[in-house]
Parts: sequence; structure tokens; C-alpha cells
Amino acid sequence: MKSRSIAYLVVAFFIIGCAPIQTYERLHPSPGPGLSTYVGGAVFKMERTSDLPNVAGKADIFGGKVNRGFTELRYQGLTQDGKLVFRVTEIETQSNETAMSRYGRGVSSVNLNTSYSAYGSQTYGTAFYQPPPQGRTEILPPNTTEFIIDPSKTKELNIAGVRVEIRGFDAQSLRYSLNR
Repeated sequence: MKSRSIAYLVVAFFIIGCAPIQTYERLHPSPGPGLSTYVGGAVFKMERTSDLPNVAGKADIFGGKVNRGFTELRYQGLTQDGKLVFRVTEIETQSNETAMSRYGRGVSSVNLNTSYSAYGSQTYGTAFYQPPPQGRTEILPPNTTEFIIDPSKTKELNIAGVRVEIRGFDAQSLRYSLNR
């Protein structure tokens, strides 16, 4: 009985003691000077994840993550009058995935009945299996916007918390630096 109480306390501690859910961002390529891309190539991609929620709505103690989408900026080339064309794409996701749907186990139960008689006994019953809940992450339709900037007036873009400083360009490539 005492060991069962300790087990309940340990489980309660892990459920209550978990950290709140946080969102994380990872930038590709790493910030810095001297970066370049080609026409149609990515200037940067900001990937977002968040902690996998547990049964108490806190962060999963095993460090599980859920994909939350990304923001991507691409260089599309030059207009006929020498302006820069960019395309920004935002992808978001919706997820009902939890630690229980990712790591959970199904539940089995058996209901047995035994009848006794002078000739022996007979046992019969029914077994039930309930699978674990199923988690699902859906990608929402992309939000894509194309825009033009005049490099004689603007040398800097701020998108999704990332500052892009334009260092040079030609018909085939863009040279830039990234800062957060």
C-alpha cells in the first residue's frame, strides 16, 4: 500500500512539475554575412515547433515536439526595371496530438464468468480492446505573397523577426546577410 502511494506521488509530481508549453524557432541558414542564393532559391526558412502537450496540458517530459509550420522567403529575380522580386510563404499547422496519442497504449479488459457444477467448471467471457487516441497534425493552405522592392530606396527587409540586408544582386543571384 505504501509503495502505491509513493508511485501516485511520483506521477503527480511529474504531471504538476512539467514546464509550460513553449514555441521554438529554427532559422536556416544561420544568421551572418556573406550569404547568397539564386533566382528561385530560399533566402531563409524559419521553422516553428512547440512542445508536445501531456495529459495535464504541460510540456512532455520526454521532449516531444509538434510541427507548427514555417515562414520562407525566396528570391524570384529582377523586374525589367531592375527591382527585386521576393515571395514569402507562411505555412501553419493545426494539431490535436498529445503525449497520450504519440506514446499511449491501448487498454485491454476481460470479463470472465465461471460456472461450477458436479461435472466440473466452465469459464466464458469477453475481451475488449480500446486503442490509444489518435493524434493528427494538419497543414493549412499556404499563405503566399509576392512583392517588389526598389533597391535604390530599400536595402533591408524585416520578415518573421528576421532582418535581411541586401548586399548586392544581379539577374541570377542575390547576396545578403541575415540577423535576428
